[in-house]
Amino acid sequence: MTGRKKQEWLSFIEQFYDEIEQWLKPYSAQGKLEYDYYSINLTEEYIGNYAVKAMGIRFAGQQIKIKPIGTTLIGTSGRIDMEGVRGRIQFILANKDSKGFNISTNKSKKQSDLTWKIVLKEQRQIFYDEFNEENFFAALMEIVND
Repeated sequence: MTGRKKQEWLSFIEQFYDEIEQWLKPYSAQGKLEYDYYSINLTEEYIGNYAVKAMGIRFAGQQIKIKPIGTTLIGTSGRIDMEGVRGRIQFILANKDSKGFNISTNKSKKQSDLTWKIVLKEQRQIFYDEFNEENFFAALMEIVND
């Protein structure tokens, strides 16, 4: 992966966190939750070792971790996982029009065609849903204790 591609990936991660911060801001201001960032190291075949930020969210006695996984994955241009006590939700960089898993041999997607999606799994099928505030909070609630 070229230096430019790595910078694009880091930019997409930053965009992802920026959106989440906007959605969390009202709850953080009311003292209902806290979040912070910490550094993790990733190693990818075409990039090598690099540092990237991960996010921790704390609310209602729960700890949620949001961590980038990488770019060299089948069927996606990048993935970030959100983990809680009840499981893991995946967010992927996919084509804007994509509704589900698709193995493409064309890795030269334009940056403007990519957007974050939430991966949903239903009865052994994988679907992608829009990355928006409503879907993010639904995913968050899915992985915390009742």
